[in-house]
Parts: sequence; structure tokens; C-alpha cells
Amino acid sequence: MPVPVSNDFSGEFSPLFDPPLEPVEVVDALSVQDFDQRYRRPRRPVVINDGAQSWRALQRWSDPTYLAAAAGHRTTFVRDLDASNVDGENYHEAYREVAFGELVERLFSDQPPAWYLTQGLVMRGNGLGAMMAARRTWPASLPELAKDLSLPPYWPLDALAQCNLWMGPGNQCSGMHYDEFDNLNGVVVGSKRWLLFPHDQADVLLNGSQVRQTIAPGFHAGEANRFEGARTRARGYECVVRPGQLLYVPAGMWHQVFSGPGAGLAVNYWYLSLPRDAARAAVLHARRYSGFSRRKRFVLALGVIGLQATIKTVQYGFGRRAPAEVEIGPPGYSL
Repeated sequence: MPVPVSNDFSGEFSPLFDPPLEPVEVVDALSVQDFDQRYRRPRRPVVINDGAQSWRALQRWSDPTYLAAAAGHRTTFVRDLDASNVDGENYHEAYREVAFGELVERLFSDQPPAWYLTQGLVMRGNGLGAMMAARRTWPASLPELAKDLSLPPYWPLDALAQCNLWMGPGNQCSGMHYDEFDNLNGVVVGSKRWLLFPHDQADVLLNGSQVRQTIAPGFHAGEANRFEGARTRARGYECVVRPGQLLYVPAGMWHQVFSGPGAGLAVNYWYLSLPRDAARAAVLHARRYSGFSRRKRFVLALGVIGLQATIKTVQYGFGRRAPAEVEIGPPGYSL
């Protein structure tokens, strides 16, 4: 079986799986009702072909002068790619503090830095769902860029957890992981290839390994045999997302993302609808911190999450809005 180059974006991975990965359906002019009935309820991914065509970011964000003028003064916490590792067995992240203007200038230069802006906060919801979904992340706060985006119509405003900017050099690869929240991901500059697997494929993907922070071992970009053996029997999907398109990734769906050559900018929206999705998010959150084969830790984690949710609900009842600030880690933070 041929093995692709570790971070090769150009070739399809589908034939390496048995059965081959399915293509993600691509649709135009998707109504809210059809999205809910055909994709959200059955937990199926979909590419909404014209989902981000109205974003002014498509015309503006390929210009580094515009980005620097809009938010260059902001502080960003970028992932240091040279000091980080997305291997599931030795997973760790290292961050450093840089000005957003410096990141933009160097990213669009002939020698882009080994920095990746992950979860650069553009906007947050102010409903209870946003408060429940609040993460201890290390983002940039980039509210100036919100005016260049349009909120997708597929969730009510009070279900929005946060909207983030992902920005970095080309030919990158994420670890195989899942998120607890429904995700709409739109590309602004560049292209991204996605591998997606339903949550019930965990046993095949993990292949007996433990999971840490939802990162599945065995899919590290540097491992030549990551697509060999039992993992190639996982049932899943593959797609490429280009500027102006939106990809729906259901909560709990495992995914790995490959970026194409050159600078890449993408925006994602995380959603948590209450009470509709509360139980699912709690279970996924507990698995995130306990692993898939540690039942006692899972039950304990579920209890802690329930207590936290109760406290946040009481706090929200008094304040009537989610916290405006997101915790920002110190420079050089390592997980």
C-alpha cells in the first residue's frame, strides 16, 4: 500500500482506507430547515458551497496591509510549531507571545515563521451556551475583524460559543481529534483537506491506545505508517474546503486537517444549543479528560462537569450574560 508524504496536501487519502472514505456532500443555498433535518440531526458533515461567500474577509484578508491596520496592535499567543508535537503519545503544545501585526508581516513574507494562531478569538456569544462552552484557551482577541464576517443562519445567536481565527503557514497537519461542540469552519485564504470519522469509530481509530485531550495516537504527521493496519478500516469522509465554503463538523466527530501551500486563514464557529445538546456535550467533555477506557475517571469527570454546569447556570442567572473575557495563558505556556 503506498504511503503519502507526511504533510502532503495534494493527494487524496481516501483510497488508503478500506472501504475508501466517502466524499462529503457539497450543497448550495442550504436552508435552515434542510440543514437541521438532513445534516444536524443525523450528525452528517456537509460542505455548504456558498456558506461564506458574503464574508468581506474574502476580499480583505489576503492583504497583509489591511490585517495589520485593522488589528496589528493586538497581542497574540501563537503555537510554536518547532517546540510543539501533535503526536498522540507525546502530545504537547508550546506558545509564545507576538504582536498580531508581526505575525501578519512574517506570515506573508518569503520566509514565514513556524507560528500558528489557534483559536484567535474574534467574537463570543453572550448566552448561557457560551458560558457553558467557555474554554481556557490562549487566543488573540481580534474584535476588529468581526465586521468582515457574517453569522451563519443555522443556529440562533444565543447558541454561539465563540468564533475564532486560525492562521498560519502552509503544509501543516493537525492531530486526529474531536471537539465537544458543533462546528462550522470556513476558509478565507488557502485550502484545507479534512479527514472526518463518526464518533463511534473511536475503537478503530484508537486501536487499543489511550487518548489524551482527544488526540488520537498513531496519526502524527511524521509517522510513515499512520494509515496502515487497523486504522485504515475506519469508516469516514474526506473533503477539501476552499475560500467561500463552510464545512459542518458535528460535535464528537473525529477529524484531522491538512493545510495547503502558502498562508492559510480560516474561521470557525462553535455552537452549543441548550438544553438540546447539553447531554451530548457533557459526555464528550468527560471523555475528553478521562480517556475512552477509564470508566471510573469518566464518571468522576461527568460529575465534576455537572457541578460546574450548575454553578455556571446560577452565575448566569444573576449576570444574564457570559463572561466577556477569555483566560489568556502566559508567554511560553506549555501543555
